[in-house]
Amino acid sequence: MKKYMKQVIILAIFILLPLVFNFNRSFMTLLNMAGIYVVIAIGFNILLGYAGQISLGHAAFVGIGAYTTAILSTKCNLSFTLIIPIVILISGILGFILGLPALRLQGNYLAIATLGFGVAFSHIFMEWESVTGGFSGIKGINPPNLFGYQFKTRLSMYYFILFFIVVSIIFAKNLIKTKTGRALMAIRDSEYAAMSLGIDVAKYKTIAFLISAIYAGVAGSLYAFLFRQVYPNTFDVGMSLNILAMIVIGGIASIEGSVVGALFITLIPEFLKNIKVQNASFILTGLLLILCVMYFPYGLVDIYRRFKVWLKKKAAVKDEGVKV
Repeated sequence: MKKYMKQVIILAIFILLPLVFNFNRSFMTLLNMAGIYVVIAIGFNILLGYAGQISLGHAAFVGIGAYTTAILSTKCNLSFTLIIPIVILISGILGFILGLPALRLQGNYLAIATLGFGVAFSHIFMEWESVTGGFSGIKGINPPNLFGYQFKTRLSMYYFILFFIVVSIIFAKNLIKTKTGRALMAIRDSEYAAMSLGIDVAKYKTIAFLISAIYAGVAGSLYAFLFRQVYPNTFDVGMSLNILAMIVIGGIASIEGSVVGALFITLIPEFLKNIKVQNASFILTGLLLILCVMYFPYGLVDIYRRFKVWLKKKAAVKDEGVKV
């Protein structure tokens, strides 16, 4: 139990946070959005941080999850317990398909291919009016219902999303420790070295895309349940770039970094809006991003790591002084 004490304390803090501070509806919405981005960022870090595969069209998977949820909820009247597995299936299949170009493409070429995938789906959401509702989107999505309890309020949705965050973290942490996780990291470091060790590079690349797409699809489903409506303009290239920024700022190849990056990118601009200067939030957010990249290339989680190293060195010096 002592091994997981830190994680239990952090979870308890997030459980009690909205109850203690009694946040208003607007801030609770922002927290919920940050939670949804945490799920996306964890999945994307598996793809980029651990497998070394870039994607600039990840917002498409979020949109696929959101629109699948909207259609199944409004037209088929399915419950979320059936919708989520269907979203996982569809997102996984499309993630596998997107992973196929990764077998032949690398670096900038892969980035352009995935960008094209994202732009294509962005137009599908806008133009396929008979299914997606076009620019009007889809409204009237039913809230999640569990044993007769409906997650209607922002507070109830906070705990609903928090559950998925916990599951996402546990799955990702365990995945990294498995043979699959070690294979992904080997491919990231050197594909040729991985192949020389007998690792099936094609297999594990597609697995990385599949898992990452599932994370994004589930997050899209949570988005649809939160706002109970979806619009095509939400899932554009801007969202994909935001997801990439979260990983870079929080920490590449770090699950904790995914959480920190998602919270940073979502919450900081909102706090900076209080500054009474035109576009101040965008300017200051950009400056903070530049400073983080310059001085913390391993992400904001590196601050914590450096602090731990500093404490250990200080303790070691103190011990040596006592011995002398």
